[in-house]
Amino acid sequence: MRWLTLLFITILLSPAVLAEPFDTCPSKAYLFQSKPVQVYGVNLVTGETNLLQADTGTNGNINAVGFDYEDRYIYGYDTTNKEVVRLGKDFQSQTLNVTGLPTHTFYVGDVYQHVLYLYRKGNGLFKVELSPLDADPTASLPLVKITDIATVSLTDFAFHPGNGKLYGVDNSSGDLYVFDTSVGGETLVGNVGVTGTFGAGYFDVNGYYYISRNPDGHVFRIDLSDPDNITDEIIEADIFAYGPASGQNDGARCANAPVIDEDSTIDFGDAPSSYTTLLDDNGPRHGIGSDYYLGFVAPDGEGDGLLAPLDDNKAGLQDEDGVGFVTAIEAGMNSIVSVQASTTGYLSAWIDWNKDGDFTDQGEQVFTDTILSEGSNSLILSVPNDVTMGSTWSRFRFSDQTGIDYFGGAQKGEVEDHPVLITKDGVAIRHYPSESTYATVAFEDNWPYTADYDMNDVVVRYRVTETLQDGKVSRTVIQGYVAAYGAEYRNGFAIRLAGLNRTDIDTDLSTMTHNGTQQPTSGLEAISDEAIFIISEDLSDVVLEGCNFYRTLQNCQEILNFSFELDITVEESSDSSSLMGMPYDPFIFATPNYYHGEGVTFQPGRKWEVHVADQAPTEQFDDSLFGRGVDSSDETVNRYYKTDANLPWALLISSEWKWPQEKVELLSAYPDFADYAESAGQQSQDWHSEENANNTKFYLPQE
Repeated sequence: MRWLTLLFITILLSPAVLAEPFDTCPSKAYLFQSKPVQVYGVNLVTGETNLLQADTGTNGNINAVGFDYEDRYIYGYDTTNKEVVRLGKDFQSQTLNVTGLPTHTFYVGDVYQHVLYLYRKGNGLFKVELSPLDADPTASLPLVKITDIATVSLTDFAFHPGNGKLYGVDNSSGDLYVFDTSVGGETLVGNVGVTGTFGAGYFDVNGYYYISRNPDGHVFRIDLSDPDNITDEIIEADIFAYGPASGQNDGARCANAPVIDEDSTIDFGDAPSSYTTLLDDNGPRHGIGSDYYLGFVAPDGEGDGLLAPLDDNKAGLQDEDGVGFVTAIEAGMNSIVSVQASTTGYLSAWIDWNKDGDFTDQGEQVFTDTILSEGSNSLILSVPNDVTMGSTWSRFRFSDQTGIDYFGGAQKGEVEDHPVLITKDGVAIRHYPSESTYATVAFEDNWPYTADYDMNDVVVRYRVTETLQDGKVSRTVIQGYVAAYGAEYRNGFAIRLAGLNRTDIDTDLSTMTHNGTQQPTSGLEAISDEAIFIISEDLSDVVLEGCNFYRTLQNCQEILNFSFELDITVEESSDSSSLMGMPYDPFIFATPNYYHGEGVTFQPGRKWEVHVADQAPTEQFDDSLFGRGVDSSDETVNRYYKTDANLPWALLISSEWKWPQEKVELLSAYPDFADYAESAGQQSQDWHSEENANNTKFYLPQE
């Protein structure tokens, strides 16, 4: 009879019937549940699960599973039939010839360096060497007892991919232990601050340890990323994702893979980093592709949170369309917020009332599990009396789940982060071109010559929000980013608030930020009497290695990397009634101490400027440069920066215009511009629309 048994094993495990291993080290985590066992894929980032295999070929429950990086199989213990099994990418259970198995079962296990480790409280720590299977799938594998000392109440443990140590959390106490796989025994590392039945544990390639709690499905993350800096003070388990409740489960994952699932689609937030936005900081995120989202446009996926100058609307579909502030947000008043929901679900929201860069203060959660109906929902927002005036941030999260916080993953839904402006009673707000869109200003920097006239040497998108007190501008916020830089010369960028002098600006309250970081000064130019704000003296810094130009060559899809915000306060004693209308006067100038072409002063610096057509230059400009080359400026009739054919060197368009590709003449990309220019703007006023463009000639971002 023994030869029949061996024959059966040989047939069962012969190469012809062996399941194929996984193709790669997958990012997905795997959850084994129920009896007969079912295998689920788990997105640790959002907690979302999906059934991968309902029939593994066994009538039993499989537990104590681990992923073997060496051969890309999952190994585990069939608790019903009391045998060791392995599964390939089709998740079919195949029994291994393991000898010396005890009568008790195993519920805790993992694989490291081609060795399966099994654990049971009160019975000990065991191992099975798997390397003989490489040459002979029918090889006899002895179970070896490492120690019979096993006192920790575990339901799973996992190996750290960086230091090779084995970690597990005691269910009843929340104590984190590291286990000695050579002689057995465990060492207390510290307490993670949570308890429960942690049926599945996983590591990622960065050394974060994830434990999934069965009763509520919460996935917690423990930072063990720096093995040399693991102390009791930094091992607290944070809520990482809100997964589904489960039972009879165990987990396996290739610990050498990043945590983002290779086929996942996730929506992240895009507030500044201090608001907990990036995945490393456990920022908010939702699995997409469901019926739960805000607005009319379903969210697109990102690989991580987006920080300035990127945001979700710039880096993909303009899907941040679910939240609108119908009335001004005034201290001590009620405001109306309109929220568009795709279906019935739950909304939670936060506003940073005191502008300290987080959502953690008392009263900053403004909506909690508020039920939204499909369509438009009008919500009353109660604004505290003691809020801090000015620009701040809000976060709105919509899902089918309750209890989610401003951070962490949710299985379905969308997160939208929006800047908001807090005002006081009697204050009016106005925007250009709108509260949420940008205008485009584009420059040709070869003035007074037209050269290639591709109008992409400097392209900036910006918007303006004015605050009016008693009908006069008291504050203005200018937000923007560099969209393209196709220049061979070095150019600076500035905005003049014509009608205001330098002394009209409250320098103590005015600030400038670059990429969300406040700069030492507001940029107010010290050498000018006018109110001129230098945003950057050298925009060429945006050009990255690998492409000669920035976002003008279609095959070079660089990311946005420079944004700015000017927050300008006018002195209370100043009269702003003479301030020019929005969008003010944006212009470029020559970067000081650099050559800027033939026919102009050597290294002209601030003496050389380009403004939009018919806008007079600043006091720093050298008027003797007018009339050179093909420039037909005439100060006596207020004609500036035009050729005889009315071609300008700068365009200001109140939309997010797509500029020509490098060395593509503006008239080739937008043929109707010739009629517009020749008619002095009376004809073809929609020349800049995509419908009238040669769509093979303009630059199309593919973020």
